[in-house]
Amino acid sequence: MLALRRLFIDGAARPELVLLHYTAVSEETPDRVLARSTVVVPPSGEPGRRETRIFLPSPPPSGRLLVRYFFSSVGSGAEWFSPVYETSVPGEDGPGDWILVEEEGRGNLTPAAGLGMFRLRLPLREDEPRTGTVRYGFGAMRKKPSPDLCRAGYPMEGAAPVVEIPAALSVLKNRPMPFFLYHVAGDKGALAADKINCARLTLKDDAGEVLCARLLWSDPAWTAQNLSPMEVKNFASEGGKASDNYFAADRGAFLRDRSDALARHPLPRTFEAYVFGPEGSVVEYCFQVLLRRPDGSVTAGWRNRDGGNWSVTL
Repeated sequence: MLALRRLFIDGAARPELVLLHYTAVSEETPDRVLARSTVVVPPSGEPGRRETRIFLPSPPPSGRLLVRYFFSSVGSGAEWFSPVYETSVPGEDGPGDWILVEEEGRGNLTPAAGLGMFRLRLPLREDEPRTGTVRYGFGAMRKKPSPDLCRAGYPMEGAAPVVEIPAALSVLKNRPMPFFLYHVAGDKGALAADKINCARLTLKDDAGEVLCARLLWSDPAWTAQNLSPMEVKNFASEGGKASDNYFAADRGAFLRDRSDALARHPLPRTFEAYVFGPEGSVVEYCFQVLLRRPDGSVTAGWRNRDGGNWSVTL
């Protein structure tokens, strides 16, 4: 597995939210998508500069991955999209821009198809090291877990790293059911286990003005930010699915199809998505929405709790 770093410079007007959308294919089989995701690009320690890492499957032997990506941002009631960029990995990007995440054996249990991944800062204990390598993995609940489950190794640079975790495992019937995250920090660390729980969160639309809803969520320190597209409960249309929003070839046509599909759902409408994290942890969240105006135009907005975000304990 590879972790590729991408940068974004805010410019004169600082965006309220910046996202990176990417797909990865093998250069040998460009028609087969190996990875597709949307990630939040958070501010870095340098003003005006944002960065994130995208997690990619290992390239084929003697081959490379072709990564196509673009940015979007929200600010002042508008949504902006960048051109599409391409890069090959390994390729023109130097080793400082990508990290090899070593995987031993056959890799972790297969993620459930179509349910995606989420970002989590590894829950290291206070007495565990923050340098060296931390190995991690995940699996179904078992009475006697083994360190062999920790098949991926990620270099620590003075802090617990942010990694990607599957929202569900295929072995658990492709449903967002509890499973365990395991890790071993350092060469002599002990195996630690954290039960991963989930919570279903909803946004109610009484007026029928919400065209797209996204759930922005993280730990309370906002060190591992996630954006989850929210779908209307019992949404059955083939066109206009929330998960296709950012990757539609014709964004205007997508919004029209989605508007037509939503019109077939009675009011009030309930949008829903899941958040994930270790048992007992707190998730903060708010909603970013596209609202349909009476004149047919679309504006970007937020739904926050008065004085801050909402929170849920997992």
